[in-house]
Amino acid sequence: MSAIDFDEVLLHVGEKGRYQNIMYYLLCIPATLPAAFLAFSQVFVSASPEHWCRIPELDNLTGILSLEDRKALSLPYRTKSDGRREYSKCQMYDVNYTAIIETWLNSAYENGTAVGGLDLADIADTGGGGGGGGPRKDLPLDDSSRGSTINPTTLLRFPRRLPPPPPPVSDPGWPTAKCKHGWDYDNRDYDSTLVTELDLVCDNSWWPSTSTTFFFVGSLFGNVVFGWIADKWGRRTAFLAIIFFEVIFSIATSFSPNYIVYTALRTVNGLFFPAIYQIPFILALELMGPRYRTFAGMVICIFFATAMSLLALLSYLLRHWYSLSLAISVPFVLLFSYYWIIPESPRWLLSKNRIDEAEVIIQTMARVNGKVVPPNFLRTMEMDVLRRQGLPCNGQASAAEGADLEADSRLQQSISATPMDLLTNPNIRKKFFILAFDWVANAVVYNGLSYNTTNLGVSDYLAFFIGGVVEIPSYIVTWYAMDRLGRRWVLCMTMLLGGVACVSCMFVPEDAVWVTVSLAMVGKFGIAASFAVFYVFVGELLPTVLRSQAMGIASFIAGIGLLSFPYIVHLAVYWRVLPLIVMGSLSVAGAVTSIFLPETLNIHLPQTIEEGELFGADFKLWSCPTLPSRKNRRDSEGVQLKYLVNGGPDRGTSGDAVESASAVVAGCSSGNARLSFDQQSRMSRSSSSCDEDTQLTPAPTRLRAVVVEGPVRGTIVRTEK
Repeated sequence: MSAIDFDEVLLHVGEKGRYQNIMYYLLCIPATLPAAFLAFSQVFVSASPEHWCRIPELDNLTGILSLEDRKALSLPYRTKSDGRREYSKCQMYDVNYTAIIETWLNSAYENGTAVGGLDLADIADTGGGGGGGGPRKDLPLDDSSRGSTINPTTLLRFPRRLPPPPPPVSDPGWPTAKCKHGWDYDNRDYDSTLVTELDLVCDNSWWPSTSTTFFFVGSLFGNVVFGWIADKWGRRTAFLAIIFFEVIFSIATSFSPNYIVYTALRTVNGLFFPAIYQIPFILALELMGPRYRTFAGMVICIFFATAMSLLALLSYLLRHWYSLSLAISVPFVLLFSYYWIIPESPRWLLSKNRIDEAEVIIQTMARVNGKVVPPNFLRTMEMDVLRRQGLPCNGQASAAEGADLEADSRLQQSISATPMDLLTNPNIRKKFFILAFDWVANAVVYNGLSYNTTNLGVSDYLAFFIGGVVEIPSYIVTWYAMDRLGRRWVLCMTMLLGGVACVSCMFVPEDAVWVTVSLAMVGKFGIAASFAVFYVFVGELLPTVLRSQAMGIASFIAGIGLLSFPYIVHLAVYWRVLPLIVMGSLSVAGAVTSIFLPETLNIHLPQTIEEGELFGADFKLWSCPTLPSRKNRRDSEGVQLKYLVNGGPDRGTSGDAVESASAVVAGCSSGNARLSFDQQSRMSRSSSSCDEDTQLTPAPTRLRAVVVEGPVRGTIVRTEK
């Protein structure tokens, strides 16, 4: 591993110049468009529109019987509170409909010669013409009558002066049965979906939920695999592999001959989510300085929400599942061109001591940003760092310097940690369990609300589009609030807002559909905002030596919990608002537990196990962060920043740890992938964006803590000679 701190390199070539902007927005394309399409296309591809039992004997009577008349005759129903009927979707009356229709016509026109000498044989002709047979009184009540239907062309020959007969009505005492001849579907929103083509309703309605579950099973393993690839072989290698296989398998999914093949291909596609979001985001984040990481995290969240709204628009324009599947997969073949555009992460290259390769990228970065750096800039900087650490170029140090290095080595060993430390330290254990539960709650509720838009009683396209749009202001509000009101209370209030809004749907009358939709969208606003602040919060609460391991374990737990959300959404078949009640209750529970986490705004981040155990051990439950004025900030130089929140010097949390860090940056953003960020927390073990505080330096002669203003408020420790 190279001794070079890449953040120091960025001070010379630009922390967020033209080069970083170009790469960031280029990488936002694969991190948002194909990622959102991959995760949420099943909402429309496997949509289940309104359906009812198909009655072949009534198919040709559309000229004289309306759809409502045919439903009233053939389907059991219940009367809702507003007086409207709700017809069964999976049951039908098991009677002889041909005989019923003939009896109805016979009674309406008596002997069949009421006007113009028309004979009943002409009225109820079953052979397609004006002769033959007369009414059949002895048709059986089984499938043998399926081929005998009333011909509507003869029924239309009634003289216009005859009033239409009143429609036939069903008898609640008739026997019922499951749908025998398939289903008819409401085509107002969809021309075709996989559900309508394969009749995945009623007894087979579990298939779409199971397919979604298998998709997220794949994501569990893909998260680990591609995180390992990104750490071992590089961000660029992992990114290009994800793009290639995701596009190929997404196109293949469009040609699924049945739902088993579709589910298998979706499971394979699940391997690439959320890695297709995380890896390019990590690559872009590692090119930027610490001050701009919250900006990068929030902007990519806004792009992701925009991509979700675009998916709704495309689905509205392309109403056939096959056309939609091709439209959201084939165009991304163009992303293969990134092979010649996107470089490897220079931060990762330095962590692997591949300095010469990083030098090429740094020189390009400096040139595009309008900066001038000398040739062999990184090699020169490495020599300077080694000299400052007491190591001459020949790699041998004096006895005193060797003693210092040995002391540093012992210090590094003392702060090493294992996953067992999450359980053996009570305060860390409490925080870890709360974070894991809140991660599950956020993941389940966010994805559940996104998939549940088809159960809200309005147009699926409109509900999903609104759900994407409301996320955009939630990120903007969170961006502003989290650095002023603190992480803890923003997380608590946003989860509480979303949860209460969803639970309130149980008090809304069934016919007040738009009230339910509005409350569900408030819930989406709240949970999207809480997810955005959560990833910042979780990275700041855990000690540096445990951060990567703890986030990896917590994200895996969240991934397992996420497998339940498709079945929560499926509860809508029993009661339309039941999924909202379940998800709202989970969000409220997460809000309550988050109160027991300490605040991290403007607090020195814990590094060792000891600091992590002390951090927040004595915080006040109802305490709020206080922001000093600009004047007070200038006057607070030399005061440990931890004392700005959570009490004074008599309640210290980590001793003089602030003096042992070379850079502390609050608000390291991990974005919002709706799932897990274990790779993101490992974006270069030694130089992670969330782990800048691990770079230890020899004790300087004088330290000054200075508050830095910018997109991220934090502190840096400056050495004065």
